[in-house]
Amino acid sequence: MDMKSQSGDFLGRIQMESQESDYVVDQIIRTLKPGDGKAIYIANAGEHQFTQQTNYAAVEWEHGLEQLKETLTEWQPQFPAHAGVESIQVYYGFDNLTPDEIEAMAEESRTTGQQVVVRDLHPNNKLVGVRIRYQGEGALTLHIFGTTKSRVYLSEDELSRVKPLRVRDAEAFYFSNHGMDRLIWIEAGSSGKALQYELIGQQQSAAALIQIAEGMSIES
Repeated sequence: MDMKSQSGDFLGRIQMESQESDYVVDQIIRTLKPGDGKAIYIANAGEHQFTQQTNYAAVEWEHGLEQLKETLTEWQPQFPAHAGVESIQVYYGFDNLTPDEIEAMAEESRTTGQQVVVRDLHPNNKLVGVRIRYQGEGALTLHIFGTTKSRVYLSEDELSRVKPLRVRDAEAFYFSNHGMDRLIWIEAGSSGKALQYELIGQQQSAAALIQIAEGMSIES
């Protein structure tokens, strides 16, 4: 689903996919280990011939929340109010393939007859996301990503129970996955950059997670 701002501007895309999907991209994504990134070229797939898929690896952040906020000044992300931080991890990104590298994949497909060509993406030191665990009951975790195109894999039963909602004047999804309750949305902060947020808790209702989300601010 394409996520848009109130004015209709494209912010990002969140795709809810079945764990049983046999589409080639889904099959490759399910094999990605943390720290893996793949460029995928699929012949005869129209405008979806090329895609880059990643599974970011979490790295411990040892410098505290205030320095993290300084590092993310350009993002100006929102955080839960009055919540004590237990631990922080960060995620680093991958270099995109160049147009020449993409064309080389297409040429390999044409000359070999392979329908699918896959290349490794090279990791870099650009921070693309954070994971913050908070103290207290409910095992609350916050994910914030500066990359706003993602897939979420659920069972058919879980897919049938995904609830579209609104939070912070943004489109959102609430669902349970393996006992964890999750609220995902995308919004553009005061900096204008679109950020994907995900709140995760144990035995948390949609109303409870929405309440936490609505109380988030830059100053928290």
